[in-house]
Amino acid sequence: MYKVMIVDDEPMIRQGLQSLIEWNEYGFQVVALASNGVEAIELYKEHFPDLILIDIRMPIMDGIRAIGELRQLGANSRILVLSGYGEFQYAQQAIRYKVDGYVMKPIDEHELIMYIEKASKELNQLQQAPIVSSQTIALLREEWLKDFVEHELEEAELSIDHWKRLFTHPFLQANIVLVDTYSREISTTTRNTIKQQLSIFIEDQTWGYVFSTDTYIGIIISQSTMNQAKKEHLNNIIELSCNHKAQFVAVMTSTHTDLVALYEEVIQLKSALKNRFFMNSNKLFNLTDIIHAHDDDKPKLPLMVFIDQMSQKIFYVMDLGNKTRLDELIEQIADLLRNYCDTEQQMKSSWAQLLTMAIKRISAMHPQLLLEADLKLVTQLYLTHHYQLMLEQLKLQLTSLMNCLTVTASTNTTVIKQMIDFIDRHYAEPLRLETMADLFNYNSGYLGKMFKNHTGVSFNTYLDNVRIEQSIVMLQEGYKVHQVAERVGYANVDYFHSKFKKYKGVSPSAYKPNPLSISSTDQ
Repeated sequence: MYKVMIVDDEPMIRQGLQSLIEWNEYGFQVVALASNGVEAIELYKEHFPDLILIDIRMPIMDGIRAIGELRQLGANSRILVLSGYGEFQYAQQAIRYKVDGYVMKPIDEHELIMYIEKASKELNQLQQAPIVSSQTIALLREEWLKDFVEHELEEAELSIDHWKRLFTHPFLQANIVLVDTYSREISTTTRNTIKQQLSIFIEDQTWGYVFSTDTYIGIIISQSTMNQAKKEHLNNIIELSCNHKAQFVAVMTSTHTDLVALYEEVIQLKSALKNRFFMNSNKLFNLTDIIHAHDDDKPKLPLMVFIDQMSQKIFYVMDLGNKTRLDELIEQIADLLRNYCDTEQQMKSSWAQLLTMAIKRISAMHPQLLLEADLKLVTQLYLTHHYQLMLEQLKLQLTSLMNCLTVTASTNTTVIKQMIDFIDRHYAEPLRLETMADLFNYNSGYLGKMFKNHTGVSFNTYLDNVRIEQSIVMLQEGYKVHQVAERVGYANVDYFHSKFKKYKGVSPSAYKPNPLSISSTDQ
């Protein structure tokens, strides 16, 4: 059945026209009655009637204006104008809107039926005309939508007539949504699966159509007011379609009743998605809501000075082993860097420089650590597709490195204690720092620095002190100087004399129990 809408401000005429004609006999069904032009437009959007009978003189919005607005909406309905004798000249203005006939009031039933039969015949002919297959239409529509987003359409292709050939319903109002699934992160098969799933959700609810470009999955939503509830529902639909296989960022245009205006706003939509790195994942944004959160104050320091200072802070916090403060510092730096960096590339480059400096500082302090693997963190920065995800990875990796430093510090303390114990037991042997480094599998230079940091003196000075203190005990027990020298590890008695004098300020004989008994040869 073809659908009919009757528009007249007089209730009796509306009811009369509905009951006067046996509409079913001509393949029609009355689906809507309106009392003015405004009501007619709203009911049209709901029912999309094939035939409209409309009065000229009506309150609020007259018939001529209503016909004009219906045509602007893309209405391709057959229209019969109802007019009184004094209104005929006025009614002729409707010619420019391609009306199909005029019926004078009082309405002649036979004349009206003649127009109805004519409209029915034309509609039947349209249905019987060669029909392009639905698959072909779908392919043409997909290509048109792709070119729409890529801004590659000719002016004629943006006409309502062109729209009518590709879409089931007339153009009333529409939104474009572009979904970025970070295609470099997922396979083409996964991306196509997401698109197919999204098509099922969107097209089953007759919201619109899903298409794809080289970069995005797109949705055109037509004949629907996109309120907050529908936006949230759409966000859920996109998330369900991704089904944990991919993360996404989606941005939606304003609702447009003008196809050309929508076409122009798509440029802004794609521009906004260039900053997807800074947007929350798995969220649908309104284009009008995307505001870059830059502070009003300009940075007070040059970027490289700022990076150098922040790398030092990270190094200090990691050296202290304070995870809470490390996480806070990363967030603070992230906020401050937004004042310096407008793009994803700038942000990643700044963090890469900062981390490289911090890791070099750590390496200088702890040369025994093999930090080449940690420098891979810098490479990993460039693989992340979302700022917050990048920060979380930074926190995890730097915390892991910090824990290594803590373990190393604990290990170092243990090693020094073991060295001291070893010296206390083996001071009489020919001990060298290189020998100790080999025993504990350390670089000798690093081990020497670590030993001095812990004890306050160098390895050799510590060893000399232990030997001298032990020699005093032996001297007081009555051993001769040359015996003591050999027992504490000095092969040359003269060398022992010089060391003893250096540390104690007197010769070894000063510590003998009875200085008078010391022979000149022992001196």
